[in-house]
Amino acid sequence: MTDMLTLKGTITNSCTCVSYDEDKGDFAEAPECWGDCWEYSLEDFANVTESLRNDNPTDYWKVENLRLWNGEVSGHFEARTVEDLLRGMTVRSEWSMSYEIFTDRIEYSLSHHDSPTGSTSVLRPVEAEEYEERYRW
Repeated sequence: MTDMLTLKGTITNSCTCVSYDEDKGDFAEAPECWGDCWEYSLEDFANVTESLRNDNPTDYWKVENLRLWNGEVSGHFEARTVEDLLRGMTVRSEWSMSYEIFTDRIEYSLSHHDSPTGSTSVLRPVEAEEYEERYRW
C-alpha cells in the first residue's frame, strides 16, 4: 500500500527561538536565542523523512509543480543529505512549508515571496529504472 499518510508537519527557514510558557500553556518567543533553531528544524525533518530517504537507492528526486515567479516548474535533483533535499524542494529566500509525508512521496505547500499563498507540490524518489534511463549513459 503506497498511498498511506505517515505524518504531517511544518518547517520554515526563518525560524524564531521559542520556549514553552507554563503560564500561557503555549510557546512564546524566547528571552534568549542561540541561533540553533534551524539545526533543530533540520534534525526534525531528517527524522520524519528518514524512511523515505533510506528507501531511495538512487539519491535522485523529482519535484512537481513548484510555483516560482514564472509559473509552476518540475524537475530532478540529487540529494544525499537532508539539506540537499530541502534545497531541491524550496527556493533561495525565506519560505515556510506545510507537508504530508506518505510512504512513497511528500506532498507539500511552499509559501514564499513569489507564492505567498503556497503551492501544491509533490516530491517523489526517482525509481531505479528511471535513474538508469535518465542519468546513466
